[in-house]
Amino acid sequence: MCETAARPLPAGIEPISADEARRLIHHTSGAALEALLVRADAVRRAVHGDEIALCGITNAKSGRCAEDCGFCSQSAHFPDADAPVYPLVGADEIVAQAKAAERAGAREFSIVTSGTRVAKEAELATIEQAVQKLRAETAVEPCASLGLMKEPELARLKAAGLMHYHHNLETAPSFFSNVCTTHTFEEQLETIRAAKKLGFKLCSGGILGMGETAEQRVELAETIRELGIDCVPVNFLNPRPGTPMAHVKAITAEECLAALAVFRLMMPAAHIFVMGGREVNLGDRQDQIFRAGANGTMVGNYLTSAGRSPELTVNMVEAQGLRLRAPDTERPWAFDGCAPHDADWNERALEKRRLPVVR
Repeated sequence: MCETAARPLPAGIEPISADEARRLIHHTSGAALEALLVRADAVRRAVHGDEIALCGITNAKSGRCAEDCGFCSQSAHFPDADAPVYPLVGADEIVAQAKAAERAGAREFSIVTSGTRVAKEAELATIEQAVQKLRAETAVEPCASLGLMKEPELARLKAAGLMHYHHNLETAPSFFSNVCTTHTFEEQLETIRAAKKLGFKLCSGGILGMGETAEQRVELAETIRELGIDCVPVNFLNPRPGTPMAHVKAITAEECLAALAVFRLMMPAAHIFVMGGREVNLGDRQDQIFRAGANGTMVGNYLTSAGRSPELTVNMVEAQGLRLRAPDTERPWAFDGCAPHDADWNERALEKRRLPVVR
């Protein structure tokens, strides 16, 4: 989905400093916020034009994760959480879901699994087969989010045709111990470095609103920028029942938009996607994510919660005078310009409905 973040920027476009970012991220109301959005929108249009990319995902393996990430209902550490539990689905099911997402406008499709990493041979072979079939039978760009993977296993998936590797840093290094204690921030960096070494297009962002400060949001953006990440997924906490963060109060829509704008100004060349939590955190201001600098978003359901209908997502893009970006796989795209009302993929996510935002 992403071109390299190192490509030349248009004349007059330069990343802002972290010091300026720490000042601007507090512009969350009135004329100051409006000016920030106007600036971010101008940078997005100058660098990325009027195309918006959509990403679809499948929760290919759910629950019983050994990690203790405090936001995640799939952790085995939180027995009262409500995530569905099932083993890795078959390659044919993954491909069928990708085809459905493609028809809804997705240009990238990500295979997501719970757990520390995919290391079992049977599981790795299934994902290899799924990736090969995705490249042969669809136009979508295949992505995977498989945890703290090692270079040999990543190399196998690269050879199978995987184009993108996704691994979120989740939050700033200085706040990470408040989110997870079962692995280190450095282990996450090792995975990203291994994927980068192999030539993957890298997708790494985090979740905002977990109790971090505005300055720590800038710290996360600084870390991502230093890594040269191609795609930056920005999520907002959707508190899940039974997790340690179940009662964390949401940040406001205005704080979300200011953070997005700052990410855009700090990383003009990166593809910035608004992903999980946009419905509950932004509410009726979702359509402003593109003015805030985003040039991509999710279509369909999330890992363990229902998302907006594909039709509404596509309509939101087109209502801003923007258009969907096609995949770069040089294959005929199945999207015909009319997204379905229902997301008929990743339906297991519907087994447990999302909670409204906690105020």
